[in-house]
Amino acid sequence: MEDLRKLVAEAITGAERELGLDWRSSYSHLALSAGGVLDVELSREEVLRAVLARLGETASRRDGAAGETVVGVFGTAARLRLLGPERGRLLWATSSVADVRREPAHSAELLTQLVMGETARPLKTHGDWHLVRLADDYHGWIRSWYVRDAEERAVESYAAAANAIVDANVGYVYSEPDSRSIPVSEVVAGVRLEAGDPESGFRRVSLPGGRAGFMPARDLAAPPDGPPDRGRLVARAARFLGIPYLWGGTSAKGFDCSGLVKRVYLMEGVSLPRDSDRQALRGKLVERGEMCRAAPGDLLFFGEGGAVSHVAIHLGAGSFIHAYGEVRINSLSPADDRYDERLARIFLHGRSVIP
Repeated sequence: MEDLRKLVAEAITGAERELGLDWRSSYSHLALSAGGVLDVELSREEVLRAVLARLGETASRRDGAAGETVVGVFGTAARLRLLGPERGRLLWATSSVADVRREPAHSAELLTQLVMGETARPLKTHGDWHLVRLADDYHGWIRSWYVRDAEERAVESYAAAANAIVDANVGYVYSEPDSRSIPVSEVVAGVRLEAGDPESGFRRVSLPGGRAGFMPARDLAAPPDGPPDRGRLVARAARFLGIPYLWGGTSAKGFDCSGLVKRVYLMEGVSLPRDSDRQALRGKLVERGEMCRAAPGDLLFFGEGGAVSHVAIHLGAGSFIHAYGEVRINSLSPADDRYDERLARIFLHGRSVIP
């Protein structure tokens, strides 16, 4: 059995490497069942196909229960099962911010976050935790209290009706059109809501999941219309100045470097990968020696040994905004009081993501 486990594990690792995947975008779990069968769970169909191809002629193969393929190797059996959601179902974030962790425990590493209204596809459940695949392909575990099960068409209907975006970094929905009334929920920048017309300084809003209340009209804005705007993008980033660094954070309650970039760009309608090394593959390259061509809103990447480990948003003239202890502004120019020698030394290149 150990030989079979090793063979399958190596096939999974090889398949993921061949497909350019890692633990962030592919999940697998191997366990021995009571019946002496090696149970293998996989989250991606292309990995399953590649694993079966790698096992090749060394394995006999037959269909098992729905969604399962049973292979026999070395006289023992492995049951390969593709994880996936019930068709047409999603998990819908109904909390202000929803943590996604590496393991199903609050002590586990915070990988990323959803904000209210964002969705995930459930893969499997373990107690009060769901293993999910996010819209940006990230895999992780989310606690059930942050989300509710919803039909995909209901989510799409709500998104189509959402005519306002939370413009305040952090805002509140109240039970009455009065800021002294009992709060219904907290909301953060970027959340999209269905909102009525302003009346006495408030707008009635409907939240994902069915709750409703009133928000100060000043905390809401119309969603961006038309192509991304560099000036608006830079201005939004500046409004996050001073917010503390949070590993895995993607909201105005705490950002890591790539989480800041992802949220600011998403508020302009541009979806980017979650991590800086993946963000560095998007857009048009701006070489280190050609920074005079970099425009405000372009991305700047940093790292040692040529490997990207940090990202910032260019403001112009070599200055940039990033999550670095807190959201702050630094510069690549020694003549600037905000110059950071270490970051200037490990600056790699820029990327122009929007026209």
